[in-house]
Amino acid sequence: MGECNIENKKLIHRINRIEGQVKGLKSRLRGDSNCGDEQDPYEIIRQLRAIRGAVNGMINSYIEHVSKEHLVKEIRSTDDEALALAKMDALIDIIKYGMR
Repeated sequence: MGECNIENKKLIHRINRIEGQVKGLKSRLRGDSNCGDEQDPYEIIRQLRAIRGAVNGMINSYIEHVSKEHLVKEIRSTDDEALALAKMDALIDIIKYGMR
């Protein structure tokens, strides 16, 4: 259970950083109403891509955690091979179809 607490703290730290990026972008957009020529018009795109990269990194990190800390233990502890395969398939479906 200690592993989960450590992982949750890491995830909360990542969410806080992402939240800061989103708030910074929101603030920039609110102050950017005149869209003056002096500002880099591509900076918003860069910031959005950075936020998306941070979210994708967090997803990958969480998938790794779930795989290593939960799924492997569940599979090892069950005698029901069909149930173990179903759990693995559920994770694979999320990875394949949920990350589009």
